[in-house]
Amino acid sequence: MVIGEVNIQTLLEEFVKEQAQLLRNDASEQAISHHLAMKLSLHFPDWDIDCEYNRRMEVVKRLIYAVSPTGEVRERNVVPDIIIHRRMTNDNLLAVEIKKTTNQEHSFKDLAKLAAFREQLGYQNSLFIRFLTGANNVDFVELDWQ
Repeated sequence: MVIGEVNIQTLLEEFVKEQAQLLRNDASEQAISHHLAMKLSLHFPDWDIDCEYNRRMEVVKRLIYAVSPTGEVRERNVVPDIIIHRRMTNDNLLAVEIKKTTNQEHSFKDLAKLAAFREQLGYQNSLFIRFLTGANNVDFVELDWQ
């Protein structure tokens, strides 16, 4: 898992060690995303790193995707957990969705959304991360890299 010269696997392993208390305390997914975005920004200085960024140029970002395995496909406003991009351009490097193990929501919706980011918005890469939280041994337990 390498983007440019950055090994994302190594970066995530460092993040888990550095933010162990945040993960053990079962902090919100938004708090985890924020700290991961800060770490990413150190390695991607020429890119914009945004959390919960809901714009495509000047309009609200919308994608067409299914929200459940049995659900209909429809257009929805989307707010990705983290994106690496260049604002006001079509340069889209990475879209990231994060879940915690204490969030029992299935990953189907996040994976469908990430596929839509690649297919409809031209993101070069996408990453789904499920973090082990609220435990003595913190880690990421699921990665889906596309």
